[in-house]
Amino acid sequence: TIQAVGGLAHLLALASPPDGKAILTVNTDVTMDHMEFSGAAVPDANGAGIRYQGGNLTLTNCYFHDNENGIMGNPPVSGTGTLTVRNSEFAYNGNGNGLTHNFYIGDVASVNIDNSYFHDAVVGHEIKSRAEQTTITNSRIQDGPDGTASYSIDLPDGGTATVSGNLIEKGPNAENQSVIHFGGEGLPYAGSSLRVSGNSIVNDRGPGTTGVLNHTAIPAVITGNGFTRFDAGQVAAGPARETANTDEAGTLLPDTTLS
Repeated sequence: TIQAVGGLAHLLALASPPDGKAILTVNTDVTMDHMEFSGAAVPDANGAGIRYQGGNLTLTNCYFHDNENGIMGNPPVSGTGTLTVRNSEFAYNGNGNGLTHNFYIGDVASVNIDNSYFHDAVVGHEIKSRAEQTTITNSRIQDGPDGTASYSIDLPDGGTATVSGNLIEKGPNAENQSVIHFGGEGLPYAGSSLRVSGNSIVNDRGPGTTGVLNHTAIPAVITGNGFTRFDAGQVAAGPARETANTDEAGTLLPDTTLS
């Protein structure tokens, strides 16, 4: 456990991390509270505040900003390890090549994000998870007026995914027209599913924006969300069951099944 006292303890990379990876490289169970990471850049352009390489990582009240990646990594054994993020902020991470992100984790057992704030990723995604289970709740995921992020939430390998109770905003300068992306690179995990419920999803990008882009044959469950500046046909592309969603005026959108 690494615990700051009296506010955030700032780990600032004034030079390239000597392991070529990150300010902190994690290989075992670690809990961190009130830590700040910034400035990570390495020769292969994939530096991170934290490089995750195994174990159970818990972050509370932490701040990752202005790194090539806020967090990135993969366990040595697929489907092992967990990441838990609470009350934390990820901002302005990414080097502009589209391959670096605010948050990017590979095939771990689970990612759980709660009550956190992701914003202004630089060209890459606000959140990208290849975890076998991903849960994102009670958080703000916002590009803002100047952000250039691609997907707000990218789940390219599917998995069991829950996105609930969040404020998600697609900004006017976003690089990609879809807010949530599911299964676009295959579906390696048995029992994959996506439930998007109780979120406020805002379209500041304009025409052509899609709320949920589902590349799998498994219908996404999209229920009880408030969609601002979306037409009914923009809620989803790909298989979906849409129920009890509303527009910005509180008017119910049509219940729809897409195949």
